Amino acid sequence: MAFSRFFLALALGALGMFTPLVAGAEEDYIYTVTKGDTLIGLTSRLLNSPNDWPKVARLNRLPNANFIAPGARLRVPFSLLKTTPVTATVTHVEGDVKAVTTAAGAAAPLTLGASLAEGAEVITGKNGYVTLKLHDGSTVRVQSTSQMQVERSRTYSGVGLFESAMKLISGRVESLVQKFQPGDKTQTRNAVKTPLATLAVRGTEFRVTMDGQTNQTRGEVLEGVVAVDAGAASGAGGPGEKRLNAGFGSVVDSAKSVSDPIILLAAPDVSKLSKLQERPLLRFALPALDGARSYRAQIARDSAFNLVVAELVSPSVELRVADIADGSYFLRVRAIDTRGLEGRDATHAFNLKARPEPPAISTPAPKGKVRAAEVEFKWAENTEAATYHLQVARDASFKSLIFEDKSLMAAGASVGTLALGEYFWRVASLRRNGDRGPYGDVASFALLAPPAQPEPPKIGDGDIQFRWMGAPGQKFEFQLANDIKFSQVVLVRNLDKSEIEVPRPQPGTYFMRYRATDPDGFVGPYSSAQRFTIVPPPPCLKDSEGRCVSFTHGVVSPVQ
Repeated sequence: MAFSRFFLALALGALGMFTPLVAGAEEDYIYTVTKGDTLIGLTSRLLNSPNDWPKVARLNRLPNANFIAPGARLRVPFSLLKTTPVTATVTHVEGDVKAVTTAAGAAAPLTLGASLAEGAEVITGKNGYVTLKLHDGSTVRVQSTSQMQVERSRTYSGVGLFESAMKLISGRVESLVQKFQPGDKTQTRNAVKTPLATLAVRGTEFRVTMDGQTNQTRGEVLEGVVAVDAGAASGAGGPGEKRLNAGFGSVVDSAKSVSDPIILLAAPDVSKLSKLQERPLLRFALPALDGARSYRAQIARDSAFNLVVAELVSPSVELRVADIADGSYFLRVRAIDTRGLEGRDATHAFNLKARPEPPAISTPAPKGKVRAAEVEFKWAENTEAATYHLQVARDASFKSLIFEDKSLMAAGASVGTLALGEYFWRVASLRRNGDRGPYGDVASFALLAPPAQPEPPKIGDGDIQFRWMGAPGQKFEFQLANDIKFSQVVLVRNLDKSEIEVPRPQPGTYFMRYRATDPDGFVGPYSSAQRFTIVPPPPCLKDSEGRCVSFTHGVVSPVQ
């Protein structure tokens, strides 16, 4: 295995110490000899097979295996040390996550609390996330659309060491390695391997991506130090390994060339984001960050982001996430640069309270006009709602409430005695237990005077004249019918002025009404129906030549 050449130091009392030593392609455990040690005695305690002591002797060029000078440092290959396999534990599963184990042989759903031994593979779907806790307390978070194998997970009990190696076949992982504290009895060696490189660490937090589309491995260090080793030369004959400090990243290309450290983009500014979301579609608008080509956002139930529930990559600063249940969450967002390296994280806590959703309003229409003595408010029924909460105000902030009803059973209400002017209204849904959802979007409307009643018609010998009040620029629709419901319309005219002259109809009872269309296209309501009667003329008086000389024209009576 190609691990970092940054080693660990551990005081082991009678067993001595191991310290860093570069030993070519393989790392060695370094033992500091104490008084009374013999090679055969040491190897019987430390090696998986005591018969391998000649290999240690040859590696250290010892002429006499029975005599080792106190203070000498012995190199012991890790491959020869005693080890015990240990499992990783699944501490969080979200969405589509499967595992392939040596016992099952085929992919099966991964469950919370499952143990994964060496050789197990974890496969996450588009919305799948899994968190593993390693034997030393380190955390590995496998992101969506990823495939990772637990290549190595074991303890070196004789020297107090835990070693893990996660093989990232494709996708992304985030690793939070347990930090070493002075006096700890167990040290750690942790690495993430890809087909192109090995990223080895101690006491750090870092991310690794194996991008199948670009055939690149990308690593980003958030804390501590990471050694990136591609096992090949980098640049003009230089070493293949690069050291990354916190705040830097590196890209390994298909030729296994490791880039020089690249500074990561700063964390986006989330200080102005809302702490309350009231719609099922979450929206977060970020200030643009120089150098960013896109942004990655994750939503989790915990601030450590071990419990991720959603993720997206957005090419713009407008982040939108759907299908999240109501509750308390944390948003984590980072900028992605032109090389694909992901920058520093910004975290924002928020609450989502979007349900029961507000009903869709219909009347009055937003920014509409109402010409009526009473205002009718209507909205669609919400299947989750038992009642509705209606508010009407003079201002958009609803500080000047004009009307409020918190227990409307129907999907509508009538409000009268409102002065003419502009109003704002909104509706919320309530469940049977009183749980109120958010208000819907605020809608405004203008309350105007209802249509003026027309003047009584002027009935002449052969025609009738109708007049009513109108505003400049209005157009009108005039109707004449035989019934008050206007189901038997006998005349319809579209007019550019507020008057009309029509031929006198046959004797009978008639009804007329009109409605106005404002210059902006708003169509007002019909006026109240007006009733009038055309009576047949009485028998006429005839002169000596048999001609009628007078008759009564008609009688008008208003509708009661």
